[in-house]
Amino acid sequence: MRRWLAVVVLFAAAVHAPQVARADDRARFALDLSGVRYGLVRASVEGEKTLVIGAQDIAPALVTLVDTFAQGKPVRRDARLTSGAVVRKANDARLTAVKLPSLGSGGATDVELAFAVSAVTTQPLLSAKEAPAQPAGARISTFRIDLSAMQAIEAPKLDAITVTQKPDGVATTGEIGIEVAAGGAPPFVAWQKKPAPRTLRIEYVGGDGAAILKLQLDRCTPSSVKPLGASGTTRITMTCGALRAG
Repeated sequence: MRRWLAVVVLFAAAVHAPQVARADDRARFALDLSGVRYGLVRASVEGEKTLVIGAQDIAPALVTLVDTFAQGKPVRRDARLTSGAVVRKANDARLTAVKLPSLGSGGATDVELAFAVSAVTTQPLLSAKEAPAQPAGARISTFRIDLSAMQAIEAPKLDAITVTQKPDGVATTGEIGIEVAAGGAPPFVAWQKKPAPRTLRIEYVGGDGAAILKLQLDRCTPSSVKPLGASGTTRITMTCGALRAG
């Protein structure tokens, strides 16, 4: 009798628990932002007011969204996340940050979007219609970088880059970190001695070699040039001014 009572109590607690949208890393939701479909994504709520969406398959609509944000334009959308028999909604969600993946370390290659939300509600999915096919997307596998006035760069690693917007709407990032292969340090050492501003172009590339996402950072100067020991690789960090998409 006590065992059955415990089960009833747990069931009742689950029924009356607050309807907050949460998901572990394995869950997938069909994402719709103001009527535009973005494919399957991960989703979770952090701190009750931030909806974090992670996309591994980068659909064209997501590229457009990231480009718009990187141009400094405000992005507000009504978010709809569908999975199984439930739909989770967040109206007037404001995009506050885009995190582009770290590459070369074997981690996840998802693009993460952080939205400020007033609330996320969970409701039963009432429609019995068959779910529409998800838009095709490409997966990021590697990257290419180009720095103006410098020879071709062999860089095996790129740090994650988080794009945010200042109060005046200007898009910005933190420091940009890369590692260059053995023998690639001298041009960066010379640049650090005479740190003239340069333009950095980054392409996030799919398995077929085609660029999926592009960023251009202007007025970049070196912050540090540090050898990483016996491997011969060198870690470079840069600070940049203006950010442009494409």
